[in-house]
Amino acid sequence: MAAAPTFPITQEALLNFLYAIYYFMRDIIRFILENTLFKEFPEYAALYGDVITFLISITAIYLVLVMFEAVKKYVKIILILGWGLLILSIALTVLKGA
Repeated sequence: MAAAPTFPITQEALLNFLYAIYYFMRDIIRFILENTLFKEFPEYAALYGDVITFLISITAIYLVLVMFEAVKKYVKIILILGWGLLILSIALTVLKGA
């Protein structure tokens, strides 16, 4: 009998890889925000960097779901609300600081 094929990448390795990409992307976004929008208030860059990274992740999931047409309507509502609130929050923070 032939043994069942094993995949070269384990689930744990895949999750660790995705985790590393997530935090790398978060650090890049935080760095960009600290040096552009929030030069005067760098502490806000961490907060908004986390939110933007989370929304990018959900957007990526949404794009995958669009391909499969599953639960698209609910994720779309969450995305619209999330991005809208993020943009509004950043605008109010920048205006408050000015």
